[in-house]
Amino acid sequence: MTGITQSMVALEPARLVRIERRRGSTAVVTRYWGAEGAAVHDAMTGLWASPLGRDREGRPGMPQPLGFDERTGELTTAWVPGTPLGEPGRVEGAFSRAVEVGNLLADLHGSGVVVDRVRDRRELARSVGRQVAGVAADPTTSGVVLEAFIDASLAVDRAWVQDEAPRRLVLSHGALTPRVVLAADRGGLVLTDFDRLQLAEPERDLAHWAAWLWVTDGAFGTPDTPELLGDLVCGYAARARRAPADRAALEVHLAVCLVRIAHGWAALRRDPMTRVRVLRVAAALADRHPTRRAGRAG
Repeated sequence: MTGITQSMVALEPARLVRIERRRGSTAVVTRYWGAEGAAVHDAMTGLWASPLGRDREGRPGMPQPLGFDERTGELTTAWVPGTPLGEPGRVEGAFSRAVEVGNLLADLHGSGVVVDRVRDRRELARSVGRQVAGVAADPTTSGVVLEAFIDASLAVDRAWVQDEAPRRLVLSHGALTPRVVLAADRGGLVLTDFDRLQLAEPERDLAHWAAWLWVTDGAFGTPDTPELLGDLVCGYAARARRAPADRAALEVHLAVCLVRIAHGWAALRRDPMTRVRVLRVAAALADRHPTRRAGRAG
């Protein structure tokens, strides 16, 4: 396997989206179900008033939210023409503009916006367990693949389930990849797709970015986080004036993201050898950092 192509990647569940012309400008209208749209609109409104939005130095780093219709569940945002920094088979922009991505991410994490969805370590470990249960319930799953999922899940458990230390949680994108960062035609970078906003450790977004790049490039060897994230971390640290990542935390978050990719990408479901390789790397990364439990004296 030489890499993942665009047609092979499973996209997020489709929503009803349309483009409209309104008073001489262009808007994107997205229909949500239930209360989800209102929550996304509230979070985007808070972000628009934060350092990521209208007052950002240079240009806003996100689309402007224009309104939400509770009756129809439709969220309207300004349309930002641009090109994603990366797609499967085209990742150059993800590296050449990584410092700017780090600036953008620091503004998101420093926004101070709070949402109801929380993805702390315990919840992420439970999520991995649910993904394994789903794979186990699929009659087409081979024994080798299921064993690899179980091994990765147990490794995450060893790293996190008994870890109850308090952690800094920030507003996180939840699905950060080069596909959701646009090089806007007007200049600057714009972060899009806010459906998965959550409170999580800063390392979660970094890990998702690195996992996507590594698997998209073919999932060979072991992810080299300094190589995948070096310039992005520099841009983040310069903007936030603090380092965004603890190495141990980053590697276990990376393991969690790799399990999620192995579970969700259609390309890997059709390529069990690469799927198993991704899961074995996830288990190895998590097993570098097991939680140490105090033993009883005796």
